[in-house]
Amino acid sequence: MSPRRLLSLIFLLLALPVAPATLAGTELHCPASLPQRPPGDAVPPGWSLRGAVTELHLQRAAFYDGDPAGLGPLAPVATHRVGRVETSTWLFEGTESERVWIGCLYRDATAVVARPLPPGLHECTTTLRLNALGDPAGPISIECH
Repeated sequence: MSPRRLLSLIFLLLALPVAPATLAGTELHCPASLPQRPPGDAVPPGWSLRGAVTELHLQRAAFYDGDPAGLGPLAPVATHRVGRVETSTWLFEGTESERVWIGCLYRDATAVVARPLPPGLHECTTTLRLNALGDPAGPISIECH
């Protein structure tokens, strides 16, 4: 990944909104899409980049026991599918939630946009709508308590 693209992802990470806590919990939001920027300076002299600049679309959210760099996501304790809606739940014991990060995964991307969970959360549930092929389609709801 080029330094320019990495900086773009870091900027988006810092802008990742967190809604205030409510009695119902804390709602987190992954950016719905990320611009896929051309590598710019990485194209050697005499070469030119061809093709459309596209966006990377949000595929799902995942949780990690620490910074996601080099880690696999934690497995949910439960996943249920009713029709075209999939709901997954993760539980974090005691002080474990202080180490947990949320990661936003994008279709055709190898990088993860991530941030630590706000302190004091012990359960997170993601809800996503699926298309006829079973792929995520539309926004993802992330609710944590």
